[in-house]
Amino acid sequence: MIISKFYYLRKNLYSMAELVLEQVILLSEALEADDYAQAEKIVERDDLIDDLEKENDNLSQNAILEAVSNRNILGMGDVDNDIVLKKDPLRFALSAIRITRNMERMGDQVVNCADVFRHKTIRKGLFKNEEPMTLILSRVTTLAGMAIESLVEEKERFMGSVNSLEDELNDLCDQAFQKYRAVPDMEKQEFADVYRIILALERLGDYAVNVAEELVRLNTGKDIRHLENVKSKPSSYP
Repeated sequence: MIISKFYYLRKNLYSMAELVLEQVILLSEALEADDYAQAEKIVERDDLIDDLEKENDNLSQNAILEAVSNRNILGMGDVDNDIVLKKDPLRFALSAIRITRNMERMGDQVVNCADVFRHKTIRKGLFKNEEPMTLILSRVTTLAGMAIESLVEEKERFMGSVNSLEDELNDLCDQAFQKYRAVPDMEKQEFADVYRIILALERLGDYAVNVAEELVRLNTGKDIRHLENVKSKPSSYP
């Protein structure tokens, strides 16, 4: 039955979302507590996300093929556009592919941070006591939480807040780069690793926003990606 295929696709998508959010929270805790063992655990758990990505890809592709051939069976052959936006399984399956890709990349950025951090080149207390790093961690965790909650609820209600948080995160990452490249006692290797974590956290936030944007497209049919590019200011770091 096509219904069961979409049931399992949703179930796997939500499982992947919960795992990604858990990884984000674990990363925040590891950085704040200087917990290198937890950083190792985060890296080891990445295969769980990769496995779910492969499963979701297969489920999405099978669901797309069956949705195309069975839309009339599901009552999608002759309905108005508003209903199609909310209930068309083909639209959901296509969005599921894009959401899966972005969540897998969120997981990759978490692992990138943990992999750098576990080498112990960064001074202790940096992520617990110093702004803007404490604020960056907070904003990234909030962005990921909003994206995952929106996905599970299949809503786009956080979109305005997500955009505001993304702008704030980008500014904080600029501030962090400027701050730490000017610290006189920071070794080159330490700065390189701090910089890599800043970049990974910023990208993690970007992928969370991509998930939120895809939910807007799924629920309204509007593609709102890149609408703010003309207003965005250039980054002050490479």
